[in-house]
Order: sequence, then C-alpha cells, then structure tokens
Amino acid sequence: MEFHVLASGSKGNATFVYENGTGILIDCGISRKQLLYRLNEVGFNESDITYVFLTHDHYDHSKNIHIFEDKMIYSARGNIEKMDEEHILEPFQTYHFNQLSVEVLPLSHDATNTVGFVIRGDESLLYMTDTGFVSVKNRELIGNLNYYIIEANHDIEMLMNTRRPLYLKNRILGDEGHLCNEYSARLMCEVIGEDTKEIVLAHLSQEANTKELALKTYYEVFDEKHMSFDRNNIKVASQVDVVSGGKYEH
Repeated sequence: MEFHVLASGSKGNATFVYENGTGILIDCGISRKQLLYRLNEVGFNESDITYVFLTHDHYDHSKNIHIFEDKMIYSARGNIEKMDEEHILEPFQTYHFNQLSVEVLPLSHDATNTVGFVIRGDESLLYMTDTGFVSVKNRELIGNLNYYIIEANHDIEMLMNTRRPLYLKNRILGDEGHLCNEYSARLMCEVIGEDTKEIVLAHLSQEANTKELALKTYYEVFDEKHMSFDRNNIKVASQVDVVSGGKYEH
C-alpha cells in the first residue's frame, strides 16, 4: 500500500491511496488541474483513480468532487444530493472495493455526516480528519494499523491568540470542531502498535499551527509516554506539497 497526501488544510484536501491496481481518492477540495498535477508528481494520472470517497460536505473537501462520474463516488448519507443508495456508506460497516476493504468510522464534526476510513489490503491505513474528538468505539477500531493520517489541526494557545472571533475559536475547540496537537499525539500514543510504520499529521491550520509546533508537541508527548516510535516516521501534510508514505516506487 502507498499513499500520497496531495493537499491538506483549510484551502483544500485530497489524498490518494493505491494498492495493486486500485486507487482511492479521498476528498477533492482542490482544482482538477492541481489534482492531476500532484498525481503526476508521484507517477499517477486520472485513470488510476478507481473510486472517490467524500468524508463530508464542507467546501474544502467537496469542492470538485463532481468532476468524477457518479458511479465512482461514495460517501455517507446526506453529503451528496441524490446519491444512489448503493453508494451510501453507513457507519461502522465494512465495504469491499476490489481487494481493499474499507471500514467507515462516524466522526464528530459540524457537517452533515462526517466519516473517516480504515482501509485494509496488504497493509492498513487510517484516514481521520475533521473531528472534535475520537470516540471509545472508534479507538477500538484503529489500533495497531500500519499507517495513520490523523488530524493535528491547531495549537490551543496559538488559536486563542489569533484574531478570529470567539465563536469561531469555540467552534474549533468544541466536540464538533478539530483535534489539537496534544489530543492527536495522545490518541496516537494510545492506538499505535508494533505494526505501525508511519504517522502523517494532517489538516494543520495556517493561522493556528505550524509544522514545527505540531512535531514538537508530538515529540514531547511521545517522550512523556515513553514511546519508542521513530521520529523520522512522523510526517506533516502540506497545503502545497505532496507528502507520501507507504511502499511506493515512483
């Protein structure tokens, strides 16, 4: 399995997961031109996209989802108007897409019906962003995976020092908002295991976080918890640069 976070952040999100001829695009919040350019950077093109998953209906994830044929698109109920019933993904259900299985995780976010995914094939991957907290049930389902793409949206102090209105700060901090760096790091300490190879921190706020601060928080929490995970295998997704992981040769 290989994965490529093509874009991550409030200006647009898209991630491509590929294994043995099956390509899954998660979200399309960037332009078609940017999508194809970034896919090409890592050796793929539009024909390599077999299925398209939409996590939720916020614009930075869904903006260009309809450049794809309806028969390719899957999402939770209500995220796309007039979606065929067989393309609706129900929470806590597992679906099969060629040789890959996909388990749907309901998340807590102020959108219509936000979901994350555990994708399993030869290896396993979690994709989870845009959630205010992670439930006990979800924690039980994401243990000891090979790869994690997990939200680390903000540093709380940095967020509170922005010029954003208080209602927006409270929204981000709330149970239907976003995960902060420390919550994300402590979650990973709880769920990663001996099979875990890489962690990618995703959906960083441009105003309320930095790559350096997110990594610093992770290192501090991992040290506190005496985690022996290799720091070189903790990466940070970008709004402008592709961040890749897994077994890829492109």
